[in-house]
Amino acid sequence: MTTPKAAAPPAVQRYWKAVSNILRTESQDIAGLITHSGTRGTADENSIIKVLGQVLPPSTRVSNGEVIDADGKVSAQMDALVLSNTSHPILFGQTPDELIFPVESVLLAIEVKGNLSKTDVEEDIVEKVRKHQTLSSPDHPLPVFAVFAHEATSHPKTVAKWFYGLPEDARPKFFLVNDAALFGILDPSSADGYEIVMPFAPKAGEGNSKPVAELGGAETGFWRPLNLPMGDQVRVDHGAGMLLFVKAVLDVLSARGYADVAWLERYLDKVSSKRIRYGKDSDPVMELS
Repeated sequence: MTTPKAAAPPAVQRYWKAVSNILRTESQDIAGLITHSGTRGTADENSIIKVLGQVLPPSTRVSNGEVIDADGKVSAQMDALVLSNTSHPILFGQTPDELIFPVESVLLAIEVKGNLSKTDVEEDIVEKVRKHQTLSSPDHPLPVFAVFAHEATSHPKTVAKWFYGLPEDARPKFFLVNDAALFGILDPSSADGYEIVMPFAPKAGEGNSKPVAELGGAETGFWRPLNLPMGDQVRVDHGAGMLLFVKAVLDVLSARGYADVAWLERYLDKVSSKRIRYGKDSDPVMELS
């Protein structure tokens, strides 16, 4: 008897898996070719700007630069800014080396990391979020602060703990570590402060997890530890991870009237929802709904 083929993932999931794989490959290739951290950082930032610029609505645009308010306070240099194209579009004459945007025109500020480390989270990101929070505008909400990392220096459970440990006044609204599809978003209803998950998607015939000894070096870029590095591994779902990040971006724009995201739910409902949920003080939980 012929075993029926497993249904192919929905097109939106396959597309964002391809985007994620391109970003991961580009970042790894850049890391292998470029030794200067600043040059590599610029290349990593440009890759995110390019991706966002292709999918965000025409009412917005994407750039890097600094954010300034009317009182003269200035943010840190931000790697990717999602800007309004329809309100406050021009205040400063921009040059290739000096990009300054009024806080009223900025919807989202994204910090981009090539290889996220504990120091990046606990020192650099904390400093930038706090500086960002000093900006003000009486009639406009503060731009949302998010983080996109191409990869991280540790495994997902440890990275989750870095974010759970951040002071309340220095937490990004959401983040994605692309190579592990590890996504976190602030959750005011949770005592932990964040909801942090890692989507996974076994192939047809595979179990939900596999002992590390059985990987044999094959497809190592697609497997991540469920808990500890030498324990069971899961095949991470890079497409679902990217979709969670893009949905969070679009939710920010929707809240400010720059995007309609209600229709997107019909597509996301078709995406695989298997995920590992990481708690602050508990072992990861596998969710199979």
